[in-house]
Amino acid sequence: MLCGGKQQVDLANTNSLEYDELAKFAVDEHNNHQNSLEKLKFSKLVSAHTQVVQGTMYHLVIEVEEGAQPKQYEAKVWVKSWEKFKKLEEFKPKEA
Repeated sequence: MLCGGKQQVDLANTNSLEYDELAKFAVDEHNNHQNSLEKLKFSKLVSAHTQVVQGTMYHLVIEVEEGAQPKQYEAKVWVKSWEKFKKLEEFKPKEA
């Protein structure tokens, strides 16, 4: 893996449980910082990329239920496992 370069994760041939947990973390963190009564509900992880930074930045495309409608969001989760550090850096609607 190149330092700073993004690498696509083949979710079909990878233990995607780790990535699903990161996606659920992103949705939960987003919900915790919103004042809305209607929370997003995790549906599935659509795609994932990793980027080596000071730790690993996970670039995720997540499908959620927003009301009764499925929508996709892009999330960035920064992880430094040796420090037990995990932070949602970005969460925004995916552009079409």
